Amino acid sequence: MNFAATVVGAGIAGAALIFYIESTHAVVAEIGTEESKVDRIRTAGIGPAAPSDQRSSAIRLIDLRSGANCKMARPDALPSYYTPAPLGPDCVSSPELRQVSQWRSGDDGALEMADTDGRMVLRFMPGDGVLFESIYPIDTMMTIVPARG
Repeated sequence: MNFAATVVGAGIAGAALIFYIESTHAVVAEIGTEESKVDRIRTAGIGPAAPSDQRSSAIRLIDLRSGANCKMARPDALPSYYTPAPLGPDCVSSPELRQVSQWRSGDDGALEMADTDGRMVLRFMPGDGVLFESIYPIDTMMTIVPARG
């Protein structure tokens, strides 16, 4: 009797498993057809955020070595010749930024900062995830991001 009950139970479980596999296969096959009931708009991934029309009027310079953090006005278009750099008062806490008095845009898109004699003090290139990352001098670790608040 136990043997018969085990065989019948195994048969029912096997039939249920086969039914489940077949029905899953039918759903997968249906998703691939045009008759699919899946709403592709609602099941799509989340796209990138819409670009903001509000551009920050200032930038923030962050010296990762000294911890200095200062704001300055963001230029609309920086010329290729040196112009006065509007550094904020907090910039003097960074040894490198303390020397800066002028800045310009390089031919390759770089942002170059110089002292009063026109000697380059810092050079930045457009960064990944930030506006600019320092590349000169090589031991400087500085970044420029949009200022918030």
